[in-house]
Amino acid sequence: MTKIAHLTDLHFGSEDPVIVNTLVAELNAEPPDLVAISGDLTLGGRHSEFRAARAFINRLTAPTLAVPGNHDITPYNLPERFTNPYIRWRTEIDPETEPFWSDGTVAVIGLNTARRFSLQWDWSRGRVTRKRLLRLIARLDAVPDGVVRIVVAHHPLLPPETGPETPVAMGAARALAAFTQHHVALVLAGHLHRGYARLATVGDDPPLVLQGGTATSVRLRGEPNSYNRVAVHADGGVFVEVRAWDGQGWGTRAVGEADARALARMTNGRAGDVAAMTLGLHETAQIPPSIGVKAGSQ
Repeated sequence: MTKIAHLTDLHFGSEDPVIVNTLVAELNAEPPDLVAISGDLTLGGRHSEFRAARAFINRLTAPTLAVPGNHDITPYNLPERFTNPYIRWRTEIDPETEPFWSDGTVAVIGLNTARRFSLQWDWSRGRVTRKRLLRLIARLDAVPDGVVRIVVAHHPLLPPETGPETPVAMGAARALAAFTQHHVALVLAGHLHRGYARLATVGDDPPLVLQGGTATSVRLRGEPNSYNRVAVHADGGVFVEVRAWDGQGWGTRAVGEADARALARMTNGRAGDVAAMTLGLHETAQIPPSIGVKAGSQ
């Protein structure tokens, strides 16, 4: 079994130091096999923020895999943004913007959905470009049969069921179709500062898209700080536990009813066995159980 801690939207520059310290302690108390961070490690892409993010990563005993988000490209130095947008990322975080990690049970592959510019006013909205998607497909196809495939990206590929108008990354539908065709079991993403899970409706064996709330930032959007614990079994079983900060410590929380109904309805026997519907995060949620989702592992 492979254990992954999914963190997102750390936003160093607007972090709560108490939450940062307790999160480090929690992750190091029971180290996962991998800490996957789905973007926005910084608030404004400043050098000091990247150094703080690197210091956080260095405190973790588990290996990390991280992809950049839209906040990780400087909005202040436009020549740098247009000509070398990831120089700060590569200097402080990782030489790669689409890293790879595998332990023989799972293969985790990064997908960079951030953009240096856009013809639209909203530059924060991500895109899955054809070039990056083709590169990802080639890497997915190189993964041996029987290894569970997981993709980590910053921008959401599916909106929450309670907010179907929520913008998702451009090219999301094309990406989800490719993920289904190439046997991706799980997608880890962020950007919205909201925790929820949905099964993609594309094809007969769609991936589970798992969103995370902001792990450490004070920039909350109606939900407390949170992160996801993911356990992946060799047979393709994926079990997720949402951990949330309650002001004093980290605890397990349950999901909003709408997302649970969506999982039950969308599964319909096609994408595996959803054992319990308690995934996601809302302030009105009750506390207990984790959830299990049986996902394809081909």
